[in-house]
Amino acid sequence: MDLSTLGREETNTSQWGRVHGPYMLEEIVCNKQNMLTSRGIFMNSNPLKYSLPLLLLQMSVIIITSRLIFRVLQPLKQGMISAQVLAGVLLGPSFLGHSMTYTAMFLPAGGKIIIQTLSNTGFVIHLFLLGLKIDASIIKKAGSKAILIGTASYAFPFSIGHLTVMFINQTMGLPSDVLHCTRIVISLSSMTSFPVTTTVLAELNILNSELGRLATNCSMVCEACSWFVALAFNLYTRERTMSSVWAILMIVSLLLTITCIFRPLIIWLTERNKNSMNNKDVVPFFPVLLILSVASLSAEAMGVHAAFGAFWLGVSLPDGPPLGTELTTKLEMFASNMLLPCFIAISGFQTNFFDIADSHEHHVILIEVILLITYGCKVLGTAAASAYCKTQIGDALCLAFLMCCQGVIEVYTTIVWKDAQVVDTECFNLVIITILIVTGISRFLVVYLYDPSKRYKSQSKRTILNTRQQNLQLRFLLGLYNVENVPSMVNLLEATYPTRYDPISFFTLHLVELKGRAHSLLTPHHQMNKLDPNTAQSTRIVNAFQRFEQKFQGTLIAQHFTAAAPFSSINNDVCTLALDKKATLIVIPFHKQYAIDGTVGNVNGAIRHINLNVLEAAPCSVAIFIDRGETEGRRSVLMTSTWHNVAVLFIGGRDDAEALALCMRMAEKPELNVTMIHIRHKNSLQDEDYSEMSEYNLINDFKSLAANKGKVHYVEEIVRDGVETTQVMSSLGDTYDMVLVGRDHDLESSVLYGLTDWSECPELGVIGDMLTSPDFHFSVLVVHQQLGDLLAMDDSYKLPMVEKQKIGDTRFSAEKGFTTIDLSKI
Repeated sequence: MDLSTLGREETNTSQWGRVHGPYMLEEIVCNKQNMLTSRGIFMNSNPLKYSLPLLLLQMSVIIITSRLIFRVLQPLKQGMISAQVLAGVLLGPSFLGHSMTYTAMFLPAGGKIIIQTLSNTGFVIHLFLLGLKIDASIIKKAGSKAILIGTASYAFPFSIGHLTVMFINQTMGLPSDVLHCTRIVISLSSMTSFPVTTTVLAELNILNSELGRLATNCSMVCEACSWFVALAFNLYTRERTMSSVWAILMIVSLLLTITCIFRPLIIWLTERNKNSMNNKDVVPFFPVLLILSVASLSAEAMGVHAAFGAFWLGVSLPDGPPLGTELTTKLEMFASNMLLPCFIAISGFQTNFFDIADSHEHHVILIEVILLITYGCKVLGTAAASAYCKTQIGDALCLAFLMCCQGVIEVYTTIVWKDAQVVDTECFNLVIITILIVTGISRFLVVYLYDPSKRYKSQSKRTILNTRQQNLQLRFLLGLYNVENVPSMVNLLEATYPTRYDPISFFTLHLVELKGRAHSLLTPHHQMNKLDPNTAQSTRIVNAFQRFEQKFQGTLIAQHFTAAAPFSSINNDVCTLALDKKATLIVIPFHKQYAIDGTVGNVNGAIRHINLNVLEAAPCSVAIFIDRGETEGRRSVLMTSTWHNVAVLFIGGRDDAEALALCMRMAEKPELNVTMIHIRHKNSLQDEDYSEMSEYNLINDFKSLAANKGKVHYVEEIVRDGVETTQVMSSLGDTYDMVLVGRDHDLESSVLYGLTDWSECPELGVIGDMLTSPDFHFSVLVVHQQLGDLLAMDDSYKLPMVEKQKIGDTRFSAEKGFTTIDLSKI
């Protein structure tokens, strides 16, 4: 055909037909030359007849369709993988593919080959990233509980499934192809992939929960069991020839090459770039891609899929920053978000519901029943093993459902089996449909049954008021994101005036966003991996607090932790640590950072989400710290000056009483000027009506303190409405270094009239939101008292009576009054 005659006899890029292959009829595709790019519709050229425009259309339609389906399924808590498979089913022969016109335009034979090749490249890179996020050493940390549950989760369905097939075969008799199909799908249904499990946990925001950490360890053990069984099966069934021996030796040599040559080479290049002053990129990006290509090509040359070499190269490399984080940042958008949806959708293209209905007659139902029995045994085996390990029934069921969730690894395995003709089209269809159904139901049930905050949601809450009334030790949990958060936190600790007779315990929690690794981390600082770059930043934070401890030796008790988790769920670590350490007050930074001129310099929406989640479920009082120490040069005692003037704004309510109780602790410090500004409506002058008697007593105690101490002041401001309240706050000027205020107030109060109509940051309350304005230059601590019952007396950290002590006799060790977190049990 003369392709220069545009618009007359223009053809597709390829033609296809059936030819006789060595064993059966096979499809052959003939691609035409010079049909890569179109000359445009204005020259009567149809772009969809050419390879590149067709590829771009296919990718666009697949991505858009999968995103739309994901939005529809989001209320049911379904994952993106399920949406991508369903997009392929919708666009494939099961639905739209019934139209020959649509198939010829959107899915011609040549177009399928091109998108399959490109999507397989994306999948190889994606599997490399999955392996890169795996820390193989965590299997050593999996305790006996995880080993037992993980082994039972694989062994029980695998054995019961095969016994069921044997019984049916002896009773009814099964055709050889059906018998082969059932044995293959049983092994697939019994496995649980570690990357898939961590992905599901991250999507459900429970990766760093107690259940999430247990599921992470169990899935690693379960996957290891499946690898051992698969290896033993292959060794048993292989023909005992020299070619088989050479094949095994070559695969082993590939793994040794990856471990002994590729891994040290990449680490050496990374270290060299890190030490080079002229190189901006620490990670050798292009050398890593070259080595990845060599490893994948070597795997293909040895008869296994290219993804095998890519995955084990990723596993061999260290997870986390800098290598894991940088490679994930650069490759994930291209491979995982653009090309992987096409790879997953291809499984949907190959699924045809009508093939299931027309073939094997009643054997279709029989295979599906065996599949469901296998999954049921997996649930039963996992739940029974969990119950034997004294896991609560609800958590045991949720763990069992999590172990049934499958994803990209199982879809990939099924596609490889179909391409290798290990399974037929009918078996492939049944597996894909069952994965969608079982995973979808399991995810929904986990969301419905499991609440990660139930561990620290209790009726009683620790508050500063209870601590003061019961003479308990004041305990702070300080959340920090970087070294810049340290100075003001140190100033806060110093202002609370720790003494030998009234010491303070505080716990620092360095919050790190999980990047470049699959599993979350909550560990004491001294147990962190010294080679992890996060350790270096945590060490700088810890060193700053240790210098502060040395100045107040004998009055402070400290422990330091690091949490690495997705920011969407890292609040679980904050609340869990606060519960286990019996914290009185959680202090977390505000999500806005202020520049030196007082304007907002940086806004982090993820931190705001963390603050909202902590406020909702914390087991103790919470304070959001608006740090403006940089604007006035008020840094920590270790650098320049500390706070000299502190004020508390009191309008009324539980939160204001909590802030006042903390301020009264600060009033004990001789060098600190403390002022209480009591804002009252003029109509309340004759009516001393307070919501609680403790609030009334607290104000009287502060007045008495102000009468006896020259640096403690009580100021009463009489206002008529919100406008005058604003004027009172504006008059604060630059007098104070720190202002404390409660979060919630009576919104019907006349003092706030006109101020409640608009609020940019509701988590700060009306007054706290106003104090975030650039017009103010002092730091602000917005205090919120969690609603709950009074805390029962806890003598584990009760303070000694001062009159019974002699100066110098009291010594507080770092262990006294502390509870510990057993990370092996969570």
